[in-house]
Amino acid sequence: MAYETILYDVADEIATVTLNRPAKMNAYTTTMGAEITDAMIRADADADVRVIMITGAGDRAFCAGADMSMFASDIKTREEKPAVTERRARAVVSLPQVMRNLSKPTIAAINGYALGVGCTIPLLFDVRIASDNAKMGVIFPRVGLMSELGSSYLMPRLIGLARTAEMMLTGRQYPAGECLAMGLVSRVVPLANLMTTARELAGDMLQCSPTSLAYTRKALYQGLDGTLETAMAFEGFALEKCYVSPEHKEYVAAFLEKRKPNFKKAKA
Repeated sequence: MAYETILYDVADEIATVTLNRPAKMNAYTTTMGAEITDAMIRADADADVRVIMITGAGDRAFCAGADMSMFASDIKTREEKPAVTERRARAVVSLPQVMRNLSKPTIAAINGYALGVGCTIPLLFDVRIASDNAKMGVIFPRVGLMSELGSSYLMPRLIGLARTAEMMLTGRQYPAGECLAMGLVSRVVPLANLMTTARELAGDMLQCSPTSLAYTRKALYQGLDGTLETAMAFEGFALEKCYVSPEHKEYVAAFLEKRKPNFKKAKA
């Protein structure tokens, strides 16, 4: 698939998706949403990809929200073609479901403004790191809209109900330091170091067993809704799968042979 609004690159087992509308501060469109979803499915199916990252082009914004021209078009479409609006709504729903079911770890590198949908997209990623010039805000109430992409489910589980309510009921923008303090991101680094830091984090993930990461990721998200008992049951199931995986056998052999394990070879 040829992309209009994003860039897709694979290097060193890392797929990088870049929101690529820098002149518009990477403003979101329905086309961009469909392309992000396609890129995630593509990366998850690619045997040469083990970690997926997303960032924005330029140094001003990850995504400054939805394109205002899209809002104007949507208002007209809702009035004239309600069926088209319904199809668009279904397309938006698919990204959270795709992200939840990925088998590979994901990283959001937030460079600059991340507002509205630019704030809710990173919530779908496993790890979020931000540049020191980043600002995040759930600005939907200030434009007469409602948070989406499952953010009303995800954000309270990430930062608690009180902080989520403050963000979602005020529409304020929060600097990177506050986002770090509330746990919305796990690291804040200078803008110049953002992608290097993201790749280093991805490199740490590449040192791990793909089978282990896939099951661990699934366990973490199932645990959001489950009980201690269901978590322990799934961990037991997954651990048995890991015990017999090629990666675990490769690690044991490498340990005995005093060498670094080659999980890529073991997976083949």
